[in-house]
Amino acid sequence: MADILIVSNEVSPVAESQTAVCAAALGRALSAAKHRVTILTLAEEDRAAQIPGMARRLRTVLATLADGDRECALFEGRSAISQCALHVLGADPSDRGHRAAFLASAAAALVRDEICRAEAIIAWGEAAAAVLPAVQANARVFVLPAGDWGPPLTQAERAALNPNAPDLAMAGGSLAGLGAIDADVVVFPSPSSAKAFEHCSDFSFRASDQPVVSIRFGCDEAPYDPSTDPALAATYSPEAPNGKAECRRALARRTSLAPGPRTLLLATSPLTVRDGGRALIEALSRLVRSDVAIVVPGVGERAMVDEIRRLAIETPGKIAVYPDDGPTAERQILAAADALLLADENNHLARTAGLSMRYGTLPLAPDAAAYRDHLVDFDLSTRTGTALLYQPDDPYERVSVVLRASSLRGNLEAWQDLPRHLMSSAPPWATTAALFENLCASPPTSA
Repeated sequence: MADILIVSNEVSPVAESQTAVCAAALGRALSAAKHRVTILTLAEEDRAAQIPGMARRLRTVLATLADGDRECALFEGRSAISQCALHVLGADPSDRGHRAAFLASAAAALVRDEICRAEAIIAWGEAAAAVLPAVQANARVFVLPAGDWGPPLTQAERAALNPNAPDLAMAGGSLAGLGAIDADVVVFPSPSSAKAFEHCSDFSFRASDQPVVSIRFGCDEAPYDPSTDPALAATYSPEAPNGKAECRRALARRTSLAPGPRTLLLATSPLTVRDGGRALIEALSRLVRSDVAIVVPGVGERAMVDEIRRLAIETPGKIAVYPDDGPTAERQILAAADALLLADENNHLARTAGLSMRYGTLPLAPDAAAYRDHLVDFDLSTRTGTALLYQPDDPYERVSVVLRASSLRGNLEAWQDLPRHLMSSAPPWATTAALFENLCASPPTSA
């Protein structure tokens, strides 16, 4: 059992990005493994005061910044999501450099005031990089949870950090580089993103024997559990999968879709330019005459969603925009769908694909980046695989992979066990935590 400090710019419930949710889920999984876990993040003071269960400490934290010290409120409590000790620094940094300096000062204050011990530090994201040289620990793990990194800090952004710090100068003002210099090991969410970092000339200063490892993140944190999710029309599990059929019927009623018993019910990721929304719309427009019923999330960029609504009017019963865009909509769609069409070929996390598998829904993903790393193309002869992969540079391939899924859906013998297999293959946080636990216990000394 170890004392582990996780420091992150974003952590759920303070923030709701994918990496913020993953930070909280990792903390919960490490706590379940009997470690004492403390999580530190920051937020505007008014926002921090509104988080349920948080209390403001009487003593403030002195944030030591190169351009002037700041007194900041510190809020503490327990995260309802991660079940860990949660500390939120009440601060509103103006840029990346100030954000890094605030987190480093707050982490040093937690350790100095013996609010927490730090036998191991997990710096989660670039903004936490400055924590590594600021706090002594037996193990220092630097994580780039989105699988990418930003440009070097500008001179103005570096104003809050020590201008004479040799590590920052060696890193050329790069927070990712600073984290790599001071960490025992650098962690990425996929092998392809780790390889890109290792071969990036911007980080040629990094020690040649410093380990860079990839760890797949889990996806079984609450509320993503089809066996207990109260938002679903029916619950189900790998042992009792029949509830998925009721979820399919419930979605068809809500959307006025008319899928037959062998019709592929296809969902898509939210339509945004960044995530390949335009490519998705092009593919969907070519599928309306196939034995495919399509549901598109109501969230996304408005112009794209409105384009799908017009297509839905022209093809009643074939395509629909899900009428709810609340927090439960994503899970209701995944629980009902047979397959999920993804188009972001630069995704380094593959989290949406993992969540899809969690609900027994077949990912249809580009054969690139983290999808290529973590997913295995389904083989009908052996009944193995966790996705259908397609070449992202060919628009006809995107249509073809849906038709391939439709053919598979029509093969009742082959399809019968597939949802159960997908649910059992979804990555658990317990496995992720065990790998981090090993890194914190004995950081590797060579790549």
